[in-house]
Amino acid sequence: MPTGSDNNSVDAWVRLLRTLADPVRIRVLQLMESGGRPALRVGEISSALKMPQSTVSRHLKTLLDCGLIESRRQGTAMLYRPSSNTDLAGLKELRNASKKMLHDDDQLQTDLWRLGKILEHRHDVDVFAETAPEWDSIRGRWFGETFQYEAMLASLNPQWAVADIGAGTASLSVALARHVARVYAIEPSQAMLKTARQRIISSGCENIELLAGSLGAIPVAADAVNLAIASLVLHHVKDIAGALDELCRIVCPGGSVLIIDLLPHQIEYFREKMGHRWMGFKPHDFQRQLSAAGFSDSRWYALPARTSELKDTGVRVPDLFVMRGTKPLVAAK
Repeated sequence: MPTGSDNNSVDAWVRLLRTLADPVRIRVLQLMESGGRPALRVGEISSALKMPQSTVSRHLKTLLDCGLIESRRQGTAMLYRPSSNTDLAGLKELRNASKKMLHDDDQLQTDLWRLGKILEHRHDVDVFAETAPEWDSIRGRWFGETFQYEAMLASLNPQWAVADIGAGTASLSVALARHVARVYAIEPSQAMLKTARQRIISSGCENIELLAGSLGAIPVAADAVNLAIASLVLHHVKDIAGALDELCRIVCPGGSVLIIDLLPHQIEYFREKMGHRWMGFKPHDFQRQLSAAGFSDSRWYALPARTSELKDTGVRVPDLFVMRGTKPLVAAK
């Protein structure tokens, strides 16, 4: 392009006018000029104009050669925007005249409408293209690791009664209590019951009934709950069939049981140090036991452990499964 005093020569002025004497190049410039647009990609311009990229690229080169636009690279893409060169003869005046004369042009308004839609999509694509590799950690830093799972509790029926079997320190009971009518927190350990009681008091939840009891003899009336949850408790129980019968007894017709437990493993630490009676369960065998207890439509899903081993002990961590069964509305004959 001309430089220095050549920018104000007759030849430079004629070259500028000749470059602008093309409807496609006028449309390209108007896309870039209108509304403080960001720098545009070739594909975005061609989509807005409904023209092949090869055609648009040819016009962009002409505009670049004349100094009317400038380009910069972003990754593998080239971005184009109006020239920042203030020395080019008559450029400011021509820009202002074009905006004024073409403000109501139907073709240009259609171009601008299409470009607006394209840039809306670009914003979404650009944001997530940049953040996708770190999206989980970004969200975790902002909102914590469990917010979406806690939010899903809101899908529970607020009229339900729920039994939290093996409630431990009542962390799950408190989370459930904010979304259902009543929670029965069942726990056999006196030490756990003491800690659970303090947590429940601190939570302010008045719809939790803390009860001493075990899976072998749940202190809840028959058909009293809509959902019974046994989370990491069945591997401590000697009589699995009897425990499943008890769960079926307290669940009302149409209600469900949700069991979270260990998949089969050979890690002796859990038997020797954690008091596990069972070294995990085979889900398909467990489904048959649920059916024998009176539940139907059982489904299970594997839950891989978050870590392969505990760093402080070197003990491997077994994977979990979650299983859901439903008590039929009409008992099978």
